[in-house]
Amino acid sequence: MKKDIKSIGCGVKVGKQFVSGEDKKITFFGSIKSGTFLSKSEVKLFTEFDDAKKTAEEVNGKVIELYAREVSEDED
Repeated sequence: MKKDIKSIGCGVKVGKQFVSGEDKKITFFGSIKSGTFLSKSEVKLFTEFDDAKKTAEEVNGKVIELYAREVSEDED
C-alpha cells in the first residue's frame, strides 16, 4: 500500500473547538462577515492561509494545517 500525505488547506482552532462556518451578509459593497460558528467535530477548510489567519485573529484562535492521506492498494 502506498501512502501519500498531502496538505488540503488550513483550519482555525479555538481552544478545543474548530471554526466550522461563517455567516455573511450580502450588501451593495460586497459581503460582510456577521458571525463565526464553532464545533468540536466539523472544521471549515480554508484554501488560502491569509483567510484562515484573518479569521484566527478575529476569534483569538490559531491556524492549523490540515492533511489528507491517500491510500491505494497495489495490484500484484
